[in-house]
Amino acid sequence: MTAHVDTNKNVNWMDSRGFWTFYIMLLASLYMAMPIAFPSHGDALTAVNVIHGVVSFGIMHWIKGSPDDNSMGDYRELTFYEQIDQGHPWTNTKKFLMMIPTFLFLAASVATDYDTRHLLINFPIWATLILAKLPEFDRVRIFGINSTVGIDDHKKN
Repeated sequence: MTAHVDTNKNVNWMDSRGFWTFYIMLLASLYMAMPIAFPSHGDALTAVNVIHGVVSFGIMHWIKGSPDDNSMGDYRELTFYEQIDQGHPWTNTKKFLMMIPTFLFLAASVATDYDTRHLLINFPIWATLILAKLPEFDRVRIFGINSTVGIDDHKKN
């Protein structure tokens, strides 16, 4: 059995030991800062969910390419999330990144006692993040949103 080495410096750090701990600690720090603006526990968790959703969607599902010049354009058409683990679905890192929005959604829902207003805020964020991470949507640009001219063009016959 041969070992596979991931040479994509843009995402290979996510396989390191401390990534999951760092990610959770970052979210915990964000949550601990929320009582300053949101005294309610449910509002604070909803704010964390919204901030996490917007930032993670922007970084993982909107930005394409790799800042590494040595990749020779191999990743220019792929989003950050599509580059993780060479695009293989259901790896441990990708499962972890799917569990985080689910946990935040459930925590915010329970903390707000399933309040309709909070559900209308939290559910679309959760659904958007989870759908974007499904293997069925790998390299799919819905309605041409976030498509790159010359790369994501479909030939019409």
